[in-house]
Order: sequence, then structure tokens, then C-alpha cells
Amino acid sequence: MAKLIRAVFGLFWLIATGFVGFLAYIVLQTEGNPQVLWAWLVMCAFTFLSVTFLAYVIIFGGDHKDDAPHHHKHLSGSEE
Repeated sequence: MAKLIRAVFGLFWLIATGFVGFLAYIVLQTEGNPQVLWAWLVMCAFTFLSVTFLAYVIIFGGDHKDDAPHHHKHLSGSEE
């Protein structure tokens, strides 16, 4: 189930990246006011970064191992 969720969010990232790239291309072609153009490009950049961070957390965030020795140091009382 986790692999399916990761695959869905990978696909979501690809679709969102394509859409944001297309939006930036359209804005570059049509917008004449430089201030509005920069506002659109900054919005596209923040959107891309947000989508990328969300996809990164979902795809790579669940790969921890609870049985790793460094997870249990606090239970043994030793300060290593």
C-alpha cells in the first residue's frame, strides 16, 4: 500500500511540475508588465518548491527502521 501511495504522489509531482512549467511558459509569452511577470514567476517557483517538498516528504519520509540500535539508546540508560 505504501508503494502505491508513493507512486501516486510521484505521478502527482510530475503532473504538477508539468502544469507549473506550462503556466510559467504561458505567462512569459503573454504578460507585458515586468512587475506582474515577476510576481507570476515567483508564484510558480513557490508552487514548484511546495509540491516538490510535499512529494519528497511523502515518498522518502517513511523509510525509517524502528529496530535500529540508535533508536533504543535512551531505553538502555547508557550515554554513548
